[in-house]
Amino acid sequence: MADKDLYIAALEKKLAELSGIEVDQIKKNQLANASSEARAIREMAEYVEGIQVKQAGQAIAGKVNPQVAAMFAHIKAELGEERGAHALPPLQYDYGALEPHICTTIMQIHHTKHHQGYINNLKAAVEKLVEAEKANDTATINNLLPAIKFNGGGHLNHTIFWTNMAPNAGGEPSGPIAEAIKKDFGSFQSFKEKFSGASVGVKGSGWGWLGYCSKNDKVVVATCQNQDPLQLTHGLVPLLGLDVWEHAYYLQYKNLRADYVKAFFNVINWANVNDRYEAARKAAGH
Repeated sequence: MADKDLYIAALEKKLAELSGIEVDQIKKNQLANASSEARAIREMAEYVEGIQVKQAGQAIAGKVNPQVAAMFAHIKAELGEERGAHALPPLQYDYGALEPHICTTIMQIHHTKHHQGYINNLKAAVEKLVEAEKANDTATINNLLPAIKFNGGGHLNHTIFWTNMAPNAGGEPSGPIAEAIKKDFGSFQSFKEKFSGASVGVKGSGWGWLGYCSKNDKVVVATCQNQDPLQLTHGLVPLLGLDVWEHAYYLQYKNLRADYVKAFFNVINWANVNDRYEAARKAAGH
């Protein structure tokens, strides 16, 4: 059975267990939306496969979009990976460790299927990129940017997301990040409301973020569509990310994104967020 079929079968089984809804009814509702990320990953793989590199001597040299190099620089900074040497980072906890807030099945599919899918596509894009560079085919290099940004962003965003969560975590932060939140939002409750509202309000698929602005030495809330990386999109260093694609919560919360966002606050690894904040401030010279 294909990965897509296994994924859909898992959705049907879990949804039936959780809600008592019959499979036929599930198919009539939002099952298609729940597999949207798998479809997006597949479509991006087809996009990369369809790009043809011109032969050496036929390509017209031009300027390469700087976001190509920037995407790989951000990945290396987070994971230490050289371009093309991308691998699925192991979780620091078991798939069931975030229960009852995020169920085991979601974590298994999300980590081993979706995140791995981004990595596979990114490596395929790098192979084409190397070909294009050898041929000095700037147009093709730039045509690969959407694939590099989508799949590289998916790899980067999910890597941060896994570390932003931990078992027996949540609650309110302490240390420098708590002080920054109080300074820039007024209170933790005010931050929580702003972050939650922004994340729930993402149109379609995307991410809610707490990021660091090195220019103003502030922490701010922002959102990104699809897998757009925070740093390339808004110039903010990512501290805390929340995946609000439906695959991240539909099995457990169905279409109730607000309930999922609320539950996320029970698994936030504030120690990790604090470490990221202190490192970002240090790098900025503050």
